[in-house]
Amino acid sequence: MINKSSLIIRLTIALALSGFLFGVIYSKLYYKSVYADELARSKTTIEQIGQTVSTTASIAAYLEDADLAIEVLNGLISNDVILAAKIDTDTQTLAKSLLYKGQPGNQFVLSHPFIPTANVGVILLVPNEVFIRQQASSIASDSVETLVLLIIPMLVLFVSLAYIMITRPMGVLFKQLQEIPPGESQRLRSPANHKDSEIGQVTKSINQLLDKTQSLFNQERELRKAISVLEQRFRLMFERASTPTLLVKSSGLIELANDAAQDLLVGLNVSAEETFPECLMPLCKSPDSLDSLINDATNQGQVKQMEIEFESALTHLPVWLNIVIIPTESEEGLYLQIFINDVSYRRNMINELKQKAQFDPLTNLNNRYGAELKLRFWLDNQIPFALLLVDLDKFKPINDIYGHNAGDEMLKHIAANLKECVRNDDLVARWGGDEFIVAVPHIAKDGLQKIASHLVAKTAMPMPYEKDNQSLELKVSASIGIACYPDHAETLHELIEKADNAMYSVKLATKNDFAFYHL
Repeated sequence: MINKSSLIIRLTIALALSGFLFGVIYSKLYYKSVYADELARSKTTIEQIGQTVSTTASIAAYLEDADLAIEVLNGLISNDVILAAKIDTDTQTLAKSLLYKGQPGNQFVLSHPFIPTANVGVILLVPNEVFIRQQASSIASDSVETLVLLIIPMLVLFVSLAYIMITRPMGVLFKQLQEIPPGESQRLRSPANHKDSEIGQVTKSINQLLDKTQSLFNQERELRKAISVLEQRFRLMFERASTPTLLVKSSGLIELANDAAQDLLVGLNVSAEETFPECLMPLCKSPDSLDSLINDATNQGQVKQMEIEFESALTHLPVWLNIVIIPTESEEGLYLQIFINDVSYRRNMINELKQKAQFDPLTNLNNRYGAELKLRFWLDNQIPFALLLVDLDKFKPINDIYGHNAGDEMLKHIAANLKECVRNDDLVARWGGDEFIVAVPHIAKDGLQKIASHLVAKTAMPMPYEKDNQSLELKVSASIGIACYPDHAETLHELIEKADNAMYSVKLATKNDFAFYHL
């Protein structure tokens, strides 16, 4: 850091150098000016000398008096600025000095003494260039020396005044400014005799700037305190939240994961160091759904939510996760706030309730409610299907003679046999008591007859049964009525009624058979 002394020294040296450079430049310019003036004065002198001797030289040329001409030349070359000279008439060189070697020079026309319009010759004056330039240089140098002797005291005086009036007060201000800690209440004091000067105004401006700086520092301190409090509260809320929460960059890098999220990922044997959703993909039962959820939230910029099934890598049990994704734009780019809830318990409860509501607990077949849901779906979507109403013959005596346990075993036996006669997508349901229904979509009449015949045969197969250490074979048969949608009816109620009519026609006739409804 620059201290006061070095600042003052530097400013003083800068001022001195500035003055010195100014003096050097001005001296050079002054030297050139004086030198040029001396050259011009010498030229003028030669002109004046030529004009002075032209009259005498004209007479010498007119008279062709060589002695007079030589006398004129001797007078000319006695002058330091004339190196050589010669006088010519119209017919001859009348006279020339010893140093004349044919050099060019200044020519002056010699007029006729008596006839002003006539000429009798010329006089040639060769300037002494060496002498002239030496003399001009000497005069210019002497002038510059004189100027320097005048400038140096002025420069010293200028530097001294600048040091006293500017440099030293500025150094004092700079030292004070260095000693003031940022944001503190200390202020600059105006140097002596500078309270109302420009330096005093600078001091006031700096103090005003320090006031504003202190105000900004105070605001920043308060803002930092508020931010610190908010950050602590946010961390407390985020880290202690019971909902697993992740903050993920658009690249998939997991920036933050609260304690609940860490526990969830550990339970799935997944590391938070991996990228999202790649860390969950191997465990996901429907990876396309998870990938679609992320892409939709990112591309549409909207909140997206979905329940997706996973398999725990530790327990290999199904885990249902409700994933909510909130895309958030920031200065650093797109972030995804991801909230994950384990809804496996709720899913299991729903499945259990669904099982109880739609399935018969004895046979594990759809009950009437579950069967109606599927049949109404087919009706709503106009899927053609055949409905077979199966009523057991000779079932009541089994209940009366062998007891209800035997009756229950017979119902389970019949249910298993019925399922063997149809495809996986076909419907087999316990309609109530000893009645069952079988619904087969998209089937031709000949195929339907084969299924009905197979159902009659399978139903009539005896069931082994142990009672009181006796091995028995219990046997029932089935009367089956068949109605088709949409050929025989267009509503479920009418379809059941038509199949029931066909079934009773079999019971009243032969039993152990099937019949189609006839219009």
